[in-house]
Amino acid sequence: MSERAMDRLLPRWDHRERHTIAVRAPGERVLRAVDETRWRDVPLFHVLMLAGSLGTRRDRADEPFLSSMTSGGFTELHRDESQLVVGAVVATEEPKGPAGLAEPVADAFAAFDRPGHYKVAFDFRIGEGRLTTETRVLSTDEAARRRFARYWMLIRLPSGLIRREWLHGIRRRAESPPGAHPPNP
Repeated sequence: MSERAMDRLLPRWDHRERHTIAVRAPGERVLRAVDETRWRDVPLFHVLMLAGSLGTRRDRADEPFLSSMTSGGFTELHRDESQLVVGAVVATEEPKGPAGLAEPVADAFAAFDRPGHYKVAFDFRIGEGRLTTETRVLSTDEAARRRFARYWMLIRLPSGLIRREWLHGIRRRAESPPGAHPPNP
């Protein structure tokens, strides 16, 4: 396995969560499954979005889960044969939301330190028959750290459940015969 890109992109963090699952499929197939896993493969996230009135529609069931995240403010920061890292810089003050990053995006993400923001990155790593995902969050100042800590208290449990369900969806897809539709949970 190559260098851990997360350690270069976000070496320090305020909050971190890791989940892992055994997968019996080649690494290339597992990372392809990360890209191909659909909303229907992660039903808990779909239910939570509906409950939160965030507009998740039934017609999104076949949309790739990861691509919907990258079209909503997250950016692919790194990809190689054994890992994928996705991240965002988010403003905690008005106007709230994802901050634009200059090119090259990975370098801009790593160097970003403007107050009033937090950086969030998550990865998928495959190695030794295991798929691991890790989420790291670093706030750029004390006020943003306090704001995010309150938010983290609310989302940590559901976020962890979603990550575990996402890993199971990826495993089902990766372990399914090529061309077969993976079984629904």
